[in-house]
Amino acid sequence: MTDAVIIVDMLKGFYNTGNLANPRMARIIPKVAMLLYKKERQGAWLIFLADNHEPNDKEFKVWPPHCIKGSEESEIVDELRPFLRSKKAIHIPKTRYSGFFRTNLEETLERLKPERVIVVGTCTDICVLYTVAGLRMRDYKTLISRDCVETFNSEKHPAGEINRETLFHLKTILGVKVVEKARDI
Repeated sequence: MTDAVIIVDMLKGFYNTGNLANPRMARIIPKVAMLLYKKERQGAWLIFLADNHEPNDKEFKVWPPHCIKGSEESEIVDELRPFLRSKKAIHIPKTRYSGFFRTNLEETLERLKPERVIVVGTCTDICVLYTVAGLRMRDYKTLISRDCVETFNSEKHPAGEINRETLFHLKTILGVKVVEKARDI
């Protein structure tokens, strides 16, 4: 079975550097690394989607500036950087929530022809959700592990509740297979 793993925004700017740093990402990094190690050994494609904004990006009307092209924030977290050296690793910069918006993700997947796509990363309710919706609209069999996705926490954005609701939506509305642990994939 040919798998593709899409790693969404596992970047320093969503972890430990900058305006949108989220320490909750620390929970998923080891699990994502374990999954990537396993899937790489099985011959899966590793597709890194990475926010990569221009300094005047329109998204900054909604969010503070983050992950500006060429900045430290736009770099993959150190723990996952070794996987970029894989012969089957692909890095795709993006400027919006969906990994399909003005990128070559669609053409890349058409060329690779994965039997299923596994999605990991951050934020569950934003970039993960919109990228997965794009996958399902293109009829890709899609899987997510609860322990490999995360979102930020704030008073108006309770992360635990948001993750539960988003994963429920992905499963019941979009038909994504949601598993509890990465080891089950």
